[in-house]
Amino acid sequence: MGAMQRNKGSRAERVIVNRLKEAGFDKAARNLSQTRDSGYDITGLEPLAIEVKDHKKLNLSQWWQQTTANATGDLIPVLIYHIPNTSRWMVQIPMHMVSQALCKERTVTVGFDDFIYIAREMVA
Repeated sequence: MGAMQRNKGSRAERVIVNRLKEAGFDKAARNLSQTRDSGYDITGLEPLAIEVKDHKKLNLSQWWQQTTANATGDLIPVLIYHIPNTSRWMVQIPMHMVSQALCKERTVTVGFDDFIYIAREMVA
């Protein structure tokens, strides 16, 4: 990955951390050791393991694979991504985050504000 891509990824992570903090998640922080140690992009909202993607082309299948691989143990994978050529951030989460009665294997995509509402119920 080139420096330009890394910088773009870092910028996107900072945007999301700031939005999470504005929503009251004061412990939200970038995982600065993820390159060396692997892991997810945003910490401080456990049990949520948050990956952030901001690319010209959507590649949800590959991104979701990476997100689930980084959500080890009892962590819940969360993919926050930017839709190219818009200002919209979307969030892909397992369906069981919306309702425990729904399965863990399927996902649902919600807007960022809806994710904040759901996350408040899950993060202690």
